[in-house]
Amino acid sequence: MKSEDFIQNIRQSLGRAEGSSLTPDPATHLALSEEHVQRRARRITHDIAERADELMEMLEKSAAQANWHVARVNSPKAAAEYIREVAQNLEARTMLRSGHASLDALGIEEAMYGTGISLEVMALGDDDDADAKEANRAELRQKAIDADIGITGVDYAIAETGTCVLLTRKKVSRVVSLLPPVHIAVVESGQVLPSLDELFTLRRREFMSGRLGSYMNLISGPSRSADIEYKLISGVHGPGEVHMVLLG
Repeated sequence: MKSEDFIQNIRQSLGRAEGSSLTPDPATHLALSEEHVQRRARRITHDIAERADELMEMLEKSAAQANWHVARVNSPKAAAEYIREVAQNLEARTMLRSGHASLDALGIEEAMYGTGISLEVMALGDDDDADAKEANRAELRQKAIDADIGITGVDYAIAETGTCVLLTRKKVSRVVSLLPPVHIAVVESGQVLPSLDELFTLRRREFMSGRLGSYMNLISGPSRSADIEYKLISGVHGPGEVHMVLLG
């Protein structure tokens, strides 16, 4: 296909006339001014607080459709008890959790007391030496590989798609959600966005303020991949079993 034909196909897909520019539409996130982004972000923040219960109910349904095991609980203690029950049913030996503040408040360590299952918080140390830091990363990565269950909080969840969103920062590593065969994500009321559109607005605001971070994980159910015969297989490139605990 000639390059001119390729560009013409793109124009037609975007509903643009021949010869029109392919520059971003003014309504897209990349073309919005900082003032417009801030205004939209404030509106979103207000909206998700006002619609918290409604959005949790939407997420509960969409997550189940995306093959999450969904548990709706009304207290931190109930969330910790659910995690303990999952671990015992799976006969887990080792668990690793992220340093999300939301998990600190659950009391998971206390809930696991007497089960014989080890639970460790995965967080990089404050060592400034590059070699020491890399050795620490390698050690934590191996712990994630060996763990039976990885537990994380989330930064956002998407009601439309049943998706959990994790952002990188100190004490939060993506490997906790990627390497263990089972992932448990805890979502709190007020963290649920209606759709990806709201997520991209908030991320645009973070970019403009210099707080974007180095990566973002979008987790929409268990790992799935098709083999050469187009047979769908779970757990090839990530956890084959995922649990979403909805708190609130």
